[in-house]
Amino acid sequence: MIKKHKVLKVLIALVFWIGLWEILSLIVGKAVILPSPVSVAIRLGELLITGDFYITCLNSIARIFAGLLSGVLLGVLLAVVSKMSSIVDAIVSPAVSVIKSTPVASIIILLLFIFAKGIIPILASILIVVPIIYENVRNGFDNIPENLTETAKIYNFNTKKKITMLWIPSITPYFIAGSKSALGIAWKAGVAAEVICVPAISIGTMLYDAKIYLESTDLFAWTIVVILLSFVIEKLLISLISKIGGKANG
Repeated sequence: MIKKHKVLKVLIALVFWIGLWEILSLIVGKAVILPSPVSVAIRLGELLITGDFYITCLNSIARIFAGLLSGVLLGVLLAVVSKMSSIVDAIVSPAVSVIKSTPVASIIILLLFIFAKGIIPILASILIVVPIIYENVRNGFDNIPENLTETAKIYNFNTKKKITMLWIPSITPYFIAGSKSALGIAWKAGVAAEVICVPAISIGTMLYDAKIYLESTDLFAWTIVVILLSFVIEKLLISLISKIGGKANG
């Protein structure tokens, strides 16, 4: 009964916003500015039956996931090493703060001066993800209960026991929270990087071409694709991360 109620609320919201979109489209009266929901749905259907559509989506997903995974691993590694060495912490923390404060567009444009455009979405995702994961894991370390730390000292835990019985259970909730935040931001940063650097066969390139050639219907259709992919991927990965986190805590 609760699920049916939620589905009904989603349908009502969807009908409302699509109806508002249709009304605004009729008021504007120019498809090049605001195409109708029907024309966008038709164009989306045309894209879905082409092989190039899926190749394009898979290319973008592969790039962004490569950046996301690399950023997560690098963020965790830097957090662990910084925790163990005050010198490394003094070097890494300011760099992470600078990267975190720099606008995504600036990062992408700077990378464009140095690297090939095909790997910029990967690098942009890495640089966006690292500060989020780093800070969350460091917060996990900083919030390890003192009684557990004292217990580890009293019983002289070796490194393996500290990692499995102290660090992982304490850090996991912070890591999961950071991963959830990093996922959405990495996806947006990756697509933005594709729009700016226009690599071959990517969603960002399709958005850029639609804008250049004033193909508003294509622009809206590809934007819907980005939103749907973001929603589906986020739900799947968050579910996976939560399961892994549950096992780690167990």
